[in-house]
Amino acid sequence: MTAVPKPRPGRPTGLTPRDLPNLRADLVDWYAGDAAARLAVDILQHADDAALQTAAERAGLAPDPLAEARAVNGQHRASLDVAGLYFVNEDMTDLAIRISEGLETFALLADEDLPEDHGLLIWARPPFEQPDEEEPRLVYRPVAVNWSAHGNTIDITAYEYRPAMAPFTRSAVDGSVRAAGINPATLPAMRALWDTAMTADGAEHDWDSTWAPDADTKAMLRVLLATWLLIRQPADAHKALHHIEEVPAPRNAQRRILRGGGDPTRTVRYVTLRQSLRRPDEKTPGGPEHADRVYRHRWFVRPHRVEQYYPSTNEHRRIWRGPYLVTPAGTEHAPILGTDRVNVLRR
Repeated sequence: MTAVPKPRPGRPTGLTPRDLPNLRADLVDWYAGDAAARLAVDILQHADDAALQTAAERAGLAPDPLAEARAVNGQHRASLDVAGLYFVNEDMTDLAIRISEGLETFALLADEDLPEDHGLLIWARPPFEQPDEEEPRLVYRPVAVNWSAHGNTIDITAYEYRPAMAPFTRSAVDGSVRAAGINPATLPAMRALWDTAMTADGAEHDWDSTWAPDADTKAMLRVLLATWLLIRQPADAHKALHHIEEVPAPRNAQRRILRGGGDPTRTVRYVTLRQSLRRPDEKTPGGPEHADRVYRHRWFVRPHRVEQYYPSTNEHRRIWRGPYLVTPAGTEHAPILGTDRVNVLRR
């Protein structure tokens, strides 16, 4: 198994949940235009991007670079059109990073482990910064992902936020965009970094089995899996490590979405950590006796795989459990034990 370096988080981007509808609309408009296809062709010619070839084959197209790029962009646009919107605050991002460091393998079932089949998720800050191997002055700061589930495959595109790009990186990228005959001012605020994919057949896989298993891709996918697990676990307010708030789009974004034929009433799911509250009097017992013990603390359970029996199909499946809090009766506001410091989600 190839070791994955510990991520070095980036600085906050300044984005808020209310920015997401406009950012998504920018991407949808960009992928609908011909400039996006021409830029993708230029990338293909310089990088031999296999993702373009794969998308063209799925669409049944002949080898035609421009047609391949349009096929890829059409898939991106279709996914973004129906994607649920998620914004993860800084504390939640930090917790996802810490959890990701313990995920030695991955196993996914799209209908059980994803918040929904299509999503656009933005972390409040990049979970890590990755210098380019050949040119260390080029620093990539992935801060968003768009995922799309298709059967046993989850297609994933990583994005960085152009206003938060490293100065040398932005200068180099803008130069390559101009070389392709495109004005950088016409680009969306979110810049696509790379495409990858994860198998979602329920079996455990090594991170090297992902498409394009380089260090930065694996680091991002580990944080993404940890974020998915945090969002999905569990509904019980005594156990949940997160709080989800529905944030409406700003009025200007609603008008823009309506003009584009979208649903302006769709909200952004704002994922935050609940705050841990310590009892004012720590000498007060945490609660009544439970199984002949008096508990004065809660404790954190890490993500782990368990066998789950499904009576409807008479079969067992290995599924994810955790992360979650164990909260015995009477300890709803008690301190949390464990070596990991957990800022438990805001109520």
